Amino acid sequence: MSKLRAAFLTAAALAAATPATPSPSAADTLHRITHDPAWGCRDKGDLYNLLFLGISASFDTQLAAALADGRCIAFAPGERVSVIGDGTRGVVKVQRGLATTVSTSSAGYWTLARNID
Repeated sequence: MSKLRAAFLTAAALAAATPATPSPSAADTLHRITHDPAWGCRDKGDLYNLLFLGISASFDTQLAAALADGRCIAFAPGERVSVIGDGTRGVVKVQRGLATTVSTSSAGYWTLARNID
């Protein structure tokens, strides 16, 4: 991922004025990953740390380490996900496939809301 693209992702996440608010039946609705590259992290703090690193030289190394140790995952373009929670600053918690549980504490990945349709 280029540094310019990473910086744009960071700016987009921070500039989002309103959080994405899923409807009550959002967990029952499948959405698609619309951006490439799209990635998410189990911990919201890891997501924010990587977004802030997006403008530094260590972003690629830190993202690769997070992907390798399972703290974060890369989504495939067009992959189906369910929104299971919302956060602030344009981030949402998603689960791969149709959500069988809406527990936002144990399962799912935080990602940028702009990554899903």
